[in-house]
Amino acid sequence: MASSEEEEIRKKYEDEYVAWVQAAAKEITATLKNLDFDKINKIVEFYEKSLEHPASMHFPLESEEEETIEKLVGKNRLKNTILLKTKALIFAPSILAPSTSSLDYGTAMHRRFFLRGLWFSVIAMNEAYIKSATETMLRYMIEHELALGEYYKELAMRNVKVLTSVMKGVIHEETRSKAIIRSGISDDEVKQERQLILDLSAQYPLIPTHFASASLFRYLEENWEEVKRFGLTSENELEKEWEIPAEKIAEWTDFSRNTFKTFLKELKREITMTGAEYGVEII
Repeated sequence: MASSEEEEIRKKYEDEYVAWVQAAAKEITATLKNLDFDKINKIVEFYEKSLEHPASMHFPLESEEEETIEKLVGKNRLKNTILLKTKALIFAPSILAPSTSSLDYGTAMHRRFFLRGLWFSVIAMNEAYIKSATETMLRYMIEHELALGEYYKELAMRNVKVLTSVMKGVIHEETRSKAIIRSGISDDEVKQERQLILDLSAQYPLIPTHFASASLFRYLEENWEEVKRFGLTSENELEKEWEIPAEKIAEWTDFSRNTFKTFLKELKREITMTGAEYGVEII
């Protein structure tokens, strides 16, 4: 049972996160309202469907897409990794320029989940990025996600459970540098890749990383028969300590879904205030 101090810390974190999600919704609406009426409607419909059925946000890659990625980074390196895609991009508080009004956008996320006694590694990618990026960009993106997975697994082995914003910044830069070396991407193409992410973030749904992670977990639950072959048992005693009880995961997924509901409510309210639902901005 959690102590009163632990409950207080958790409550403070959750309150701060909800407030941040509301602020992020306002920032995202400022970009969203520049799109035409039909595009706005499609994005809002995507949000509503994702809230109602979180697992639907992700789906398998086409065989050609999976073959391309395996060719770029090596099939053996992805042997126990589930590859999925989504129409959305993810967003989180900015690591490199931290402030209440700065966001980082991403086209991929690498997560490791404990489900039914097994560990699962998943990499989810933005569908439009897969279609728009060069092969070098695509490899750079996958290499970055693999490097992040390696780094966080190492931290887990060292029993590091709390990361400061400074530590996250260091991890981002070290794994980014490793991805540049592994992929052989040029400085110019790194800039082009960054611009591509910004362009896509202005056109496609943006999802908080917490909810995107929760939707991946729900995907694993709903597609158990297809994904169970990717599961691995804990490798050592320390990894066993990281096994998360089902009730804790349920609490996390419920909180993530509820905060996304708050995000969508705030976003809809801001759209109405700007008049974007009529295709005309109200000044």
